[in-house]
Amino acid sequence: MKKSLPLLLAGILATTVSFAQSTGLRTVTGLLSPESVVAWKGGYFVSQMGYVPDLAAKDGNGAIAFVKGHKIKSPRYFNDTLHAPKGLTIIDHTLYVTDIDHLKGYDIKSRKKVFDLNLEGKAGMLNDITPANDSLLVMTDSFKGDVWLVNSHTVTIKQLGNIPAANGVLYNKSTDELYVCSMGPGMNGKGLLWHRKLNVNGEVFEPVKNSPTGLFDGIVQLDSNHLCVSDWTAVIELKHGPKHGTLHVYNLSAGTDFPILVTHSPADIALDKWHQLLIPVMLDNTLQIWSPEETESIYVPVITGGKLGTASVPVDRSH
Repeated sequence: MKKSLPLLLAGILATTVSFAQSTGLRTVTGLLSPESVVAWKGGYFVSQMGYVPDLAAKDGNGAIAFVKGHKIKSPRYFNDTLHAPKGLTIIDHTLYVTDIDHLKGYDIKSRKKVFDLNLEGKAGMLNDITPANDSLLVMTDSFKGDVWLVNSHTVTIKQLGNIPAANGVLYNKSTDELYVCSMGPGMNGKGLLWHRKLNVNGEVFEPVKNSPTGLFDGIVQLDSNHLCVSDWTAVIELKHGPKHGTLHVYNLSAGTDFPILVTHSPADIALDKWHQLLIPVMLDNTLQIWSPEETESIYVPVITGGKLGTASVPVDRSH
């Protein structure tokens, strides 16, 4: 591509901001410190850490809300005690959620708890989670840095590696590539984007080529060659926080990073089956739902030189 990338990115940023303000950017309000989101049959489950977003307090203030039609249909979908629920994923009809030192699973239809992996004394602060297949999940521990492979059928775990302040996790089944973004030692904002093959013996996590640096939270795959990572930008201050956050669009083949400013405190981002970017804005107690056009506006011009609607989206983690 012959265009100047810095100039192109400046244009993307300007058009993204104006586009979001003038079109269908939808915001769900009334959430309580939303951290993660996962799509389910036309709606979204959102993990909430409560009125005061304490990362690891066992205060019983957490809940999982269900959002549909851009409104909160149920602020506490499952009637079970949760403290600081974070990462969410769904396998079949079971919703899995990390909660400090437990990994819990709930049957969506009955709303009953059907799984509870107790890691008290072993885990520090369980954070993100992603499915590898119908029985295996990959889970991060931000306090201890561990990356775990969980077998939900045998209720066993296997350590895949250790990354300081590991956070968001993504698995691409077609390439067997596992990605983890981190917050840096002591959550100092010097986190990296790491990768390894999941099913190759002897593989260890290594930073991707020319890894971006930040206080990373969530990660999604935009298309076969581009990841998007959310970044709090500065050290987390849960009462105030930085003035803005960043979305990093990372090109896997070129090893290049395109940072785009967004609202502050972008937490564990997700994509739904309509290719809408979902951003829990923790400090504003909201969930942003970007239209497909808005989602494409952050990265397709980088790929195509300004032609929307031409990117492929092979990875679908929605339901």
